[in-house]
Amino acid sequence: MSDNEKINELIRERTAQLQNLQDSLIIVFADIIMSRDKSMSGNIERIKSYFKILINAMIKSGKYINELKKFDINLLCSSVRLYDIGKILIPDSIIKKPDKLTNEEFELMKTHALEGEHLIDQIASRTKTNMEFLNHAKLFAGYHHERWDGKGYPHKLDRLNIPIQGRIMSIIDVYDALVSKRPYKNPFTPEEAARIILDSAGEMFDPIIAEVFFEAREQFIL
Repeated sequence: MSDNEKINELIRERTAQLQNLQDSLIIVFADIIMSRDKSMSGNIERIKSYFKILINAMIKSGKYINELKKFDINLLCSSVRLYDIGKILIPDSIIKKPDKLTNEEFELMKTHALEGEHLIDQIASRTKTNMEFLNHAKLFAGYHHERWDGKGYPHKLDRLNIPIQGRIMSIIDVYDALVSKRPYKNPFTPEEAARIILDSAGEMFDPIIAEVFFEAREQFIL
């Protein structure tokens, strides 16, 4: 084997090791989240499917294409599974409460976004790496509750100041919550949920992404 072949083989091995680390981290953390919050059983893979549908619809329509073409789309869709990682730091009394949260409990629940962002920062810092999938996961975790009008949390950013990962994820997260059954509410139909998303465009959601979502709404009936 030539020196160049040896180098290429080492690169392939290193790439495979990093891929394995990435997949293992995602699977372990996703399992932890689901084991603590039974309402999320099946949620994470469903979220990934929704997200991939919306990304593909955005690419097809040419919306925000200059931003999206910079990303490895498969990596982006995989890292989205860590968007709620901060919930592992929320007390069981809140995570597992079968009833609607009180105002005080909801304020504590809201800290999961910033906690998730910090947790992924810690992982990156301790491993001394700048993996792209961790960068995506950090933005999903920390920004999926921001609002287009700046009234979201935890950073209270508005409009295009919100990373595109957060702007896309906010729509997916709300849609999934709307169509899912909870102890304190019945599910909305997919059409009702899609209409709520569209009606909230320009206030809660990026209007361009919300419009793409609405046009592709039939694809979200899984």
